[in-house]
Amino acid sequence: MSKINNSLLPFKDIRDLEREMEESLTNIREIISNVNPLITLVKLYEIKLFQHLGDIEASVHGNVKPSDNKLLDFTQSLIVTSEVNFGTSSLDKDEINRYVEEIDKLFTVASIYVNIVPKDELIQYSQGMQMNVSGTLYPYLEKEHFTDLLTPYTDLLKEVFNITSSEIVDGLLAISSQLRTMGFIETLLDSGASLEEDIADDVFLKRAEYFNVERITGWPLEFIKELSLQQGESKGFYEDNIQVMIKESPIKYKPFICLAGRYYCFSIDNLIDNFYRTVLRALRRKQGSTSNIINNIQQNLSEALPFKLFREILPTSQMFQSIYYKAPVGADGKNEWCECDGIILFDDVMIIIEVKGGALSPVSPFSDEEAYKKSLNELAKNPYEQSLRLFEEYNKSRKIDIYYKKSRKKYELITSIENINFVQACCVTLDDFNEIASRIEKTEYIRNSDLPVWCISVNDLRVYPQVFDSPSLFLNYLYQRSNATKNPYIKLNDELDHIGMYFAYNDYSTRIKEIATENGEGEVFIASHRDEIDAYMARKINSLHDDEGESGIFLDFLIGPAPKPKQEMDPTFEQLINVLDRTENYLCIRAARYLLLLDDFTRKSISDFISSRSNRLLDFRNQKAILTPYAAYNYKKEDRITELPVVMVFLLRASSKLFKDVVQRKSFLMERVLYEDEPVYCILLGINKNKELKKAITHIIGPEQFQMLPESAYVSLQKNRAKIESSRKTREL
Repeated sequence: MSKINNSLLPFKDIRDLEREMEESLTNIREIISNVNPLITLVKLYEIKLFQHLGDIEASVHGNVKPSDNKLLDFTQSLIVTSEVNFGTSSLDKDEINRYVEEIDKLFTVASIYVNIVPKDELIQYSQGMQMNVSGTLYPYLEKEHFTDLLTPYTDLLKEVFNITSSEIVDGLLAISSQLRTMGFIETLLDSGASLEEDIADDVFLKRAEYFNVERITGWPLEFIKELSLQQGESKGFYEDNIQVMIKESPIKYKPFICLAGRYYCFSIDNLIDNFYRTVLRALRRKQGSTSNIINNIQQNLSEALPFKLFREILPTSQMFQSIYYKAPVGADGKNEWCECDGIILFDDVMIIIEVKGGALSPVSPFSDEEAYKKSLNELAKNPYEQSLRLFEEYNKSRKIDIYYKKSRKKYELITSIENINFVQACCVTLDDFNEIASRIEKTEYIRNSDLPVWCISVNDLRVYPQVFDSPSLFLNYLYQRSNATKNPYIKLNDELDHIGMYFAYNDYSTRIKEIATENGEGEVFIASHRDEIDAYMARKINSLHDDEGESGIFLDFLIGPAPKPKQEMDPTFEQLINVLDRTENYLCIRAARYLLLLDDFTRKSISDFISSRSNRLLDFRNQKAILTPYAAYNYKKEDRITELPVVMVFLLRASSKLFKDVVQRKSFLMERVLYEDEPVYCILLGINKNKELKKAITHIIGPEQFQMLPESAYVSLQKNRAKIESSRKTREL
């Protein structure tokens, strides 16, 4: 039997932990076995509400104890899986406190248990996350998310439940608003009872109407019933007490509870996390013949949705959905038509999209390990293998032809893809598997290869357009994230921690390597880096609920402002990146991506160059002297950054003729680039009289342009280059 580390005493082995969990569950069941379950749930909701009010910062950032987070879910699950309770009394204040303390103790012991039971590390980790974490979709995104997911089912929902998708979304948002805002405080005040005094049970029953699903939503009762469990309805769901903690909750399948003929919702996180699959199950139960229709809708939906979101992030990219290409398949290696869900092209970057609309296994990892692993294969390993096949086919000749399928045997050529320098596989799931998505790339499910993989759920992908409004920053993020994938020290608990670390450190993989080296190559603990994103998204939903902005001011006063998260950089350097992005020119954006690879010191050097030379340039604006300050980066061959070409920055007045005359511009640049034998990226920046960067053009000056010149023109150019080189050396002296 597995022994426990001494730091976990007084528990000596796994059986000790199991006995402790069984004892806690016995105490918990005893406390609530003879009291009114509806009053109990209302009281527990009040406790959770006031705990959040007592720690606003924790509630905004989601840093609450698992037992607090799961308090209502756990209790509701016990009510629907225990014998029907006809009790009419209620728990007094001491009994409620004892109940909450016992649940806290239970979750603590269960967390230790999960971490020492002999299981695969990923299975342990997934179980712990599922047991302790809920609420994975930001409330601000709920309307867009469920509108996207449910709109294709409108006709089916109307036929089966006489309700439209928009009516379902409106009702769901009404529940979310009801349970996430402070409206319940008004209910407490309206009841006329002090929070400190003992309150009659009928007051709590009156307060229960606040949670009445039919009253909040106006949904048809038949639809609500399909999403509800009666108390005692699932009494055989758990085979023993241990399963209460390691098996999924029954309310994952039906989120509402029916008590005394009325239907209530107490756990908003459980509802939102599982609502889409719950609705689909309700449709299938009610009308079994709908399964094929649902499957077809879901396939089309899942394939289209990621491209909609990527279009918001990379609006000028080329996107090709449901494409085909030829590649060797099977043991004989014969070329066959292979399908790919889609490809996104942006300049020299290719993102291979594979989407899985199937459900992540609803069972908990501990309750059915094989089913859980099988679903991981289907949602992560299989799509990655499909992406890898396309990647390897492209790498054979650095070119691949892609096609649309016109009929069973007819394919139409779309384009030939070549000149790609960075390829990223993106495996998207319709279901949220946030608890393991950020780690799965380092497991047996992803084959080691040169193709970086990014496994992400639609839930998390929705966040990216909210925090990335720069194509160069997003593409640089993908590059940095691909490096993090290969770093064994980076084991994050959440997909959005990758964004937070990128904003904090840019090259966060190198930063973690440095920390690991300082620690003697030991394990590196990485704290959560998503707090700023959490706060920002919390304020966005507050802005929807509060037109006057009063709640935002209140939160600013308590925990500080919540600006849009971004990578910290010098304002002048940031202005440079922005002006390059605004051109929407691939070459300018590529130049911005290269600049973002620079370290802080070099970024600061560029900012200083722009600031100081802007002053000098404007000082000469009323004189006839021609002044064009410029600087070169990554040009010293002894300490080159291999991923970065030579970059030169030229500063001009925005009115300069060089921005209009391409022939004069190329001649100007060819006279000034440092080298003739390699490509040099030349960024021309135009400033106005207020020292603001207003224009940007990027050219690549390379050997072929010098080679194309007639001999006489080349000789003349060489003389001019020599004069400029001499002038440059004189200035340096």
